[in-house]
Parts: sequence; structure tokens; C-alpha cells
Amino acid sequence: MKQILRETQAVILFMVSLLILWLLIFASQRVVFLAINSVKAVDLSFGDMVGAFWHGGLFDMSIWGYCMILSLVAVLIGQWFCGVGKMLKAMGVFNGLLMGVCIFLLPAEAMVYKAWGHHADVESLSMVADSPELILASAETWFEIVYFIVCGLIAIIIGTLAYRLSCFAASTSIAKSKNSAKTETNKRSYALKGIMTGLVAIMAGLMIIPIRGGLGLAPLNTGMAYFSQSQFANHTAVNPIWNFIYSAKRAKKSEVRYNFVTTDQMDDVFEQMMAQPDEFAKILKDNGSKPNVVVILLESFSAHGIEYLGGYNATPSIDSLRHTGVYFNNFFASSDRSGKGLLAVMCGHPSLPTLRIIQYPQKTQKLPFVAQKLRANGYESQTFIYGGDIGFNNFNSLVNQAGFDNVITENDFSSDQMGDKWGAHDQYTFDRLLETMDKQKEPFFDFYFTLSSHEPYTVPMEKEIDDEYLNSMRYTDKCLGDFMQKAKTRSWWNNTLFVLVADHGHVGPDNVDNTHRKRFNIPLIFTGGALAVSDSMVTNYGTQTDIACTLLSQLNIDSKDFVFSRNLMVKDTASFAFFDFTDGFGYVTPNNYQVYDNPMHQFIRLDKAEADTIKGMVYLQKIAEDFHSR
Repeated sequence: MKQILRETQAVILFMVSLLILWLLIFASQRVVFLAINSVKAVDLSFGDMVGAFWHGGLFDMSIWGYCMILSLVAVLIGQWFCGVGKMLKAMGVFNGLLMGVCIFLLPAEAMVYKAWGHHADVESLSMVADSPELILASAETWFEIVYFIVCGLIAIIIGTLAYRLSCFAASTSIAKSKNSAKTETNKRSYALKGIMTGLVAIMAGLMIIPIRGGLGLAPLNTGMAYFSQSQFANHTAVNPIWNFIYSAKRAKKSEVRYNFVTTDQMDDVFEQMMAQPDEFAKILKDNGSKPNVVVILLESFSAHGIEYLGGYNATPSIDSLRHTGVYFNNFFASSDRSGKGLLAVMCGHPSLPTLRIIQYPQKTQKLPFVAQKLRANGYESQTFIYGGDIGFNNFNSLVNQAGFDNVITENDFSSDQMGDKWGAHDQYTFDRLLETMDKQKEPFFDFYFTLSSHEPYTVPMEKEIDDEYLNSMRYTDKCLGDFMQKAKTRSWWNNTLFVLVADHGHVGPDNVDNTHRKRFNIPLIFTGGALAVSDSMVTNYGTQTDIACTLLSQLNIDSKDFVFSRNLMVKDTASFAFFDFTDGFGYVTPNNYQVYDNPMHQFIRLDKAEADTIKGMVYLQKIAEDFHSR
């Protein structure tokens, strides 16, 4: 057993040594990155600079995890043939070579960033493959020579160091005995090899933790590097190697295009679809002041649990609140995932059926944001509240790009306020929203995302409805009702507009499919003391992407940047709602309901055979074109 302990110690020493070496390499890379991009780096605060290294460490550890899992699998197999020590040495050479490649590439990647403004991805690689001279195009010959000499020397030194560290680790695995000169392999029985195989397999399995970025629900994604309102600080945190691997994994999805009609036809039809008259109904009080705006995004609230939308009466507060303001009965989710719904509300922008633009921060940073529009018009105090993991589904990148100056997440709540899985219960996050609003300077803009009605639907109240999903809606609805009652007693109430909307729909207790109206039909309610009207129903069809134009128009703020957003307060006989799912879309108008399946290349629901079927296709094709243009 002493030999097993020695070999286990050797493997751990090997892992720790190379972890330190990999972290040093990537820390040095960030220093070089900042030096090469010094024009932008000088504007970073000390906190942003430290944060870039701290948050970037997650991605550095992930790269180390990938290298270790490959190395450990090799040790696991190879120890049966040549022993642990020799395999550790071989893996030292393997890691040394990888480090050498990184040392050559990372400074060049920093120069690519300086020229293009974003890290290299698969698309960048195709450009460089066609014209490799692009990497050092602006460098003089002497610089190229020095670059290769310096990088070559550093690569040799680091590669040698990696090998020496592996040799040192391997030497601890050799059992020393005065009575035997047999080799390591001959000393070990098959039983001991089996034990060692199990131990190495466990260590390899543990590498999933750094690869995923920790033990949280959300796997590591680019958005976790977005910790600052400075985009350059966020880009500094991103590990270029990890980012390239991540982009390669998504490359096939991002190539998706739709070619239903010619480009000219698409532009003509899309322009007709989005055209609207200038006049619209005003619903806000005209008291000369800018109203506070609070968006409450309700997790999974669908028509299934809302009586006025034809569902079960699981949300009496919602039903009551609609009478206090303006409610929309033909409103649909833009898609079927939280990330897509969040982006649609915040940016007035739809996502594609098979991919989410929120997964591509380099593209979302070019989108318009409602928060940015409001900030430019005097809404300087802005808060985003989500009681869960802000790194989930790249939420973090979107929130930072939007420019919220105050972000409240699960880290701001105590352990006794947390649910079993996702984060803080809604009653506590609603309380935090109320406390925040009490302290803010008016006019303010807040965005609050609930989460208790997310599966597994465990809520801290006695069960009132048998169905778990509907019961969780009842709980959040109660929290909402209590919050609104308290809000009405505050001084800011008479000058505050609340926008209540769901992030997406739900299959519901009946487990409906994507062709069913209740799958995507969700609530949208404008309420609050800033409203000049009450109990007003709007029958126009629309989706979450239309909130941007509708809201900004009420505030007399230009919304032309939101090209996929329409004003729902316009008297509109040509209103429509477009939603998508994997892999298909729905297009709904007052006269027809159609659902199209892309793999089948046919409509799976078409209420009227003579219906205009081209508009939904055009809209989808336009989304894809927009995605590729950003």
C-alpha cells in the first residue's frame, strides 16, 4: 500500500505543479494583453484590473482541468503498461508542448484583439487561415524576428520546466528498496494496479468541477467573465484559449441560415410588417415628470395559470392588477427559454430557434438596450435583481452590457432565504426590490426577475393547488400581491410604472405541444400610480420584443434602434406575434394561427389554407441575417 500512497502523491504533485504553471502563463498573458492594448487599459480602474484577473481565473482553471483530464486518462491506461512514473513524464511533455503553443499564440491573439476589438473565434480563424499575414500585418520585420525568438525561448523554458516538474513528481512514485532492484512495473501486482486505476479515475472525474467552473447549476460560459460595465475589463478576463474552444463548440449552430425568399423580397416584406402609423394611445399621466419604471419578469408565468387568459385561477393578484391598468390578452413569449425571454424584453430582439444570441456576448454588446436608452434620458439609478446565479445562461454579460449600476444576486441573500435549488425565494427578493426602490433617486429604472416558479417548483408555503407548477405560480402571485400593497403606501407610487411580463410560457399541467396557444401565451400588464387609465384591454397581437418600442414611445424616447419592436398602443389591424422553438416558429395574427417545423419543411398547424404564409418565414430569415451581421 505504500507504493499506492507514493503514486497517489505523485499524481497530486503533478496536478498541483502544472496548475501553478498554467495559472502563471495565463496571468502573464493578461499582462501582455493589457500592455498590447494599453490605450484601452489606461482607462481601467484598479478594481476592474484586479477583477479581470480574479474572474478570469475560472477560465484558466477550466483549461487546466481539460489538460488534466486528458493527462489522467492517459495515466490511467498507461500505468498498466509502463508504470505511473513514466506516464507522468510523458504527460509532462504533452503539457509542455501545449504551453509552448499557447506562449506563441497568446501575444498574437492580443494583437488580433487590438485590430478587431474582439477575441479570436472560429470565424476569425477562417480569416487568418485565408490570410495568415493578418496576424502581424502591421508589424515590422524586426518585430516579427524578435517575437519568434522571444516566444521561442520562453516556450522552451516553460516546456522544460513542465517536464522537470513532471519528472520530480514521477520520482516520488518509485519505491526504494535495498532488497530489490526490480523495476516499478515488476513490483506491482494486478490488484495494486486496479486500486490505482480507481483512484486516478476518481481524480479524473473531479476535473469536471474546474471544467464547469465550480459546483453551481450554471456551467462555465463566456458571460461569467462579464463582471464590469467596462467591456474591455470583461474582455481581459476572458481566457482566449477557452473562448476559442467555446466558439468552436457553437460554430455549427451559429452557421444556421434561412433562405425562404430573396434578400430583396425579405427586406420589402419585413419593412411592410414593421410599418406603423405615428399616432398611438397615451396611457401615462402628463404631470411633467419622468415616471420611475420597474420591469418584473415572472418566471414561467403562462396562460395555464391565469384565468383571464383562459387558464386555471392560480394568480388572483395578476387578475386583480389587470383591472388597475392596461392588460394585453393576445400577448406571446418570444421563445421558450429564460435567456431568450430576458434578451427580448431588455433589447427588443428575438433569438433564433436553434441558438441564443445571449450566448455570444460579442454580438449582444452591439444590440440596443432599453436600460441604456433610459440612462441617456435621465434614468441614472438602475438596479437589476435576480435571486439566483447571475452567471446562469450568460445573464451576467447581458446585465453588465445593459449598464445596471446596482446588481443584486443570490450572493446578497442569507442561506435561510434560499430555496432548494435555484436561489432566494421570491418573498425575499420582492422585499429587496422594495428596499431598493425606497433608497433610489428618481427617476429610476429597475429590472427584477423572479425564480420560485421554476422547476422543481418547491415553494415555502402550504400547498394550495395539487399541481406543483400551478402551486408555484400561486406562491409568486401572492408575493407579487403583497409587494404591490406595500408599494401603494410609498411616496414614489404615484410616479411609478410597473411592467409585469413572463419570461416564457410553459407546457402546463396538460403538457401541451408547441402548436398550442397556451404554450406561448403569457401575460403583459402595465400598472402603477403613473398610469392615467385603468381596466383597459389591448387586443393587438405582440411579443416581448414589442415591449421596448411600446414603453419608450410612452416616455417620448426614440426607439428606432429596436428594429424588431412594434408599438402595441397603435391602432393596428396588421398586428402579429412571432415566436420560435427548437426547431420551428409560430406566426399569429387576428385571422390565423400557424406553426412551421423547419426540419420537416412544412406547417404543422395552419388554421386557414389561404393564409399568408410568407411573413413568418421572412421574419425568421431576417433574424438570421441580423445575427450574422453583428
